[in-house]
Amino acid sequence: MAEELALLALDPTTGRHAPGTGSLLNACLAGLLVAELLIDATARAGDRDGTVVLTDRPRPASGTLGAAAEVVAESGPKIKAILSHMDRGLRQHTGAGTWDLAVAGLVAVGVVAPSSGGLRPRHDLLVPAAHHEVVARLQAAAAGDEALDPRTALVLSMTGPAHLLEVVSPQRAGRRHARRRIDQALDDTDLEPVGKIVRKVLADAAAAAAAGAAVTVVGSSG
Repeated sequence: MAEELALLALDPTTGRHAPGTGSLLNACLAGLLVAELLIDATARAGDRDGTVVLTDRPRPASGTLGAAAEVVAESGPKIKAILSHMDRGLRQHTGAGTWDLAVAGLVAVGVVAPSSGGLRPRHDLLVPAAHHEVVARLQAAAAGDEALDPRTALVLSMTGPAHLLEVVSPQRAGRRHARRRIDQALDDTDLEPVGKIVRKVLADAAAAAAAGAAVTVVGSSG
């Protein structure tokens, strides 16, 4: 799921995600990694709302999911703390952050070319059909009214906080419906807390940034 969101966010023209969305994508990708552990029963919802704990199930064979499980063990049980630590924790365990690992998964299956390097590395799309398939499926999910499978619902739910509404709903006339689908994709499911806490983490970060900017302005106004 993390790779799907990364592919959705990757602009085929520039080979990068949109400027200024890195922290948003990291939080959403972290949420998808936690959700993947829950779906695979490597983790389960804790006894308290908004918590997750590992089960006795063997850790995932995937390097990224295995590392994500380690972050859950180290930073849990609160989902908010896990999400906030995920990028840093993955770097400690694998040497790469959340976005880079998601793109590395696309490189591993030959969908995009390895990074060309630089301060803002680009990744060339090698299989346009793969990108088109993901975009078309999420656009259909955003435009429809039918029940969604858990994985599609999860990826769709993250397109809002990741600022990908215009990708999944390119026509302005359909965006009100798409927003409702995105916001309600996880309602009444076991995965609903993950989506809510991703939004909470991002809202708290935005509020902190705004408060810091206000302090700077006030402090320099004299």
